[in-house]
Amino acid sequence: MTVKYNLDVSTSRPWTLFKLLFRWRGSVWKSVLFELAIWLTLYFLVSIVYRFRLTKSQKRIFEQLVYFIDGKLDYIPLDFLLGFFVLSVLRRWNRFFDNIGYIDNIALMVAAYVRGSDEETREMRRSIVRYCVLSQALVFRDISMRVRRRFPNLDAIVAAGFMMEHEREKYEKIQYRYAKYWLPFQWALALCQEARQKQTIASDWLLEKVSEEIKQFRTSMAILCNYDWVPLPIAYPQLIVLTVHVYFLICVISRQHILSDEAPNKSRFDMIFPIMSTLQFIFYMGWLKVAEVILNPFGEDDDDFECNFLLDKNLTIGLTVVDEGYNRTPEILKDAFWKHPIKPLYSTEAAHAERRMSGITGSIAHVV
Repeated sequence: MTVKYNLDVSTSRPWTLFKLLFRWRGSVWKSVLFELAIWLTLYFLVSIVYRFRLTKSQKRIFEQLVYFIDGKLDYIPLDFLLGFFVLSVLRRWNRFFDNIGYIDNIALMVAAYVRGSDEETREMRRSIVRYCVLSQALVFRDISMRVRRRFPNLDAIVAAGFMMEHEREKYEKIQYRYAKYWLPFQWALALCQEARQKQTIASDWLLEKVSEEIKQFRTSMAILCNYDWVPLPIAYPQLIVLTVHVYFLICVISRQHILSDEAPNKSRFDMIFPIMSTLQFIFYMGWLKVAEVILNPFGEDDDDFECNFLLDKNLTIGLTVVDEGYNRTPEILKDAFWKHPIKPLYSTEAAHAERRMSGITGSIAHVV
């Protein structure tokens, strides 16, 4: 389920964003806690061995190793690699979200252009919308684990009402190795053509408008399939994950506090707990976790897309728009401003706040 916080940051205040730090679900703390615990355990194990188990000569060798490794850590361009990786993943996430698919436009076009109140026309409108949502369900169950668990087979899709039994029989008659996401779209377009032949769609131009919306919806589903089929080249995330984890594995040694007075890198303070290194671990590992979370938003993370909710919403809204909401225009009456000047109505408090706002006027419009 998506973690919502827009209301908490709706108004800018000095403490606004700090409130988000105390969230747990979907937070950076939840993401890095396990790795941080392992890293601190390794760090303290090395520290105990260095302080209490090594001989004096062994300590000298260890301190030289720490000095050498710590001076070479800058050879790993962690900021550069993580920055480009997160940017690439974020662009993919935006494409996923832009094409997740809302049925509203199709439903509104079908309700506006497929005219008729008889039972056959109602069934036609409802079927066009349902077929589009059915295709979306077929796509989602192949790219989203949550949807797959809900619809492990076609029996579950039929039971949920997305597909009827006779439609399933026609669907299963076509047997070949590739996915059949296109088939319900073909049914929907065939119904549009039938509606045109029966004159329930008044013109070819209106038929084209409805067909174009269906085609656009299908294109969005195809884009989701393509992005799921071809992820980022595996060497790229491998490189980033390897770099970050090797970096902090090296830090287990290089960030140890040196105690010997003869060592050139002797620590000024013997800090048992590595405060700065822990903060760096949280920041960089959290950065990596951000990329992991948005790499595939159709998974089961706290912030992944709510695909089951979207399917239910699309089916409910789509059928309501083309049936219960069809041809229910309110009676046309004179509006409240008929032959009267338009005077915006505010409460006293809202009007006081509104007066402080600047309207759309030029910056020097009131200069004399």
